[in-house]
Amino acid sequence: MRMARHFLAVRSGFLPGVVLVGASAAALCQTPPPPQNSVAAAYSFDAVTIKPDDTGRGHLRLTPDSFSMGGMPAWILIRTAYGVLLENQVEGLPGWAKSEQIAVEAKIDPETTAALNKLPAAERWKQMQLMLQAMLADRFALKAHRESRDLPIYVLTVAKGGLKMNKTSADGQGGNARYDSDKITAHGISIEALAANLTFTVGREIVNKTGLEGGYDFTLEYAPDGAEASDPRPSIFTALEEQLGLKLEPASGPVDVIVVDHIERPTAN
Repeated sequence: MRMARHFLAVRSGFLPGVVLVGASAAALCQTPPPPQNSVAAAYSFDAVTIKPDDTGRGHLRLTPDSFSMGGMPAWILIRTAYGVLLENQVEGLPGWAKSEQIAVEAKIDPETTAALNKLPAAERWKQMQLMLQAMLADRFALKAHRESRDLPIYVLTVAKGGLKMNKTSADGQGGNARYDSDKITAHGISIEALAANLTFTVGREIVNKTGLEGGYDFTLEYAPDGAEASDPRPSIFTALEEQLGLKLEPASGPVDVIVVDHIERPTAN
C-alpha cells in the first residue's frame, strides 16, 4: 500500500503518509528496535482510548506526556512500536489491520512523565516503544515475534568522487531537517538519520557503511516518484552521488521482520 505523503519539518525524521509532531519525532526513524515481547515495559500508559477514524488525515504525535495516532491502520502502530520501517517488515496481519483506520490516544501520568524525561532521548523512546508493545498486547491481544529475512537492501557508501557535504560541529544526535517529496534540507543530522529516511523513498532498508560520524549540512534535490520524463532533475540515486558524494548499491542482506502470531480488533475503551 502506497500512502499519500505529508511533510513537516521535524528533528531528523519522518514517516511516509503521516505528519510527525514534537521534538522527539526523530526517534521514530533513528533508534534501533527495542527488544521483543519477552522484555517487560518499565512504565505504562495511564489511559488509552482507541476508536475508528476514517478522516484520512494521518498523524503521529509524541509529546512529553502522551502518544497519539490518527487516520491510520493498526499496522502503522505495530511498525512504530517495534521499530521497523517498511510494510514488508510486518508479516501475518489480517486485512482489517491494514485497511481500517483508527485513532489512538495514550496518556502518561505525571510521575511516569517525570521519570521518562530524566532519560536520554534514545532511551526514552525505547521505553515508549515498550509501552506501545504492552498496549498492543493488552488492547489488541497482539502476540508477535521477531525474525530475520534475507531481503533486497541498499548499501550506502561514499562515492568514488569523495564526500560533497559539509560536516558540522554537531554530534548528529539532534539537528533538524525538512523532507519534501523532491528535496531534503538538513542541518547537523547524522548519516544514519538520512539513511533511515531514504528507506521510505527507495522502498528498501538502507545499511549505512559510509563510516561517517557526526552531523552534516546539505541540500538534496531530485525528481520525485511519478515525475514526468521531461523533468530535468536527477533520480534520487544520481542526486545522492552528484550532490552529496554518496552512493546506494543494491544488495541483499538480513532484515528484521515482525511476524504477527495473533491479533484481534481492539477492545472497547
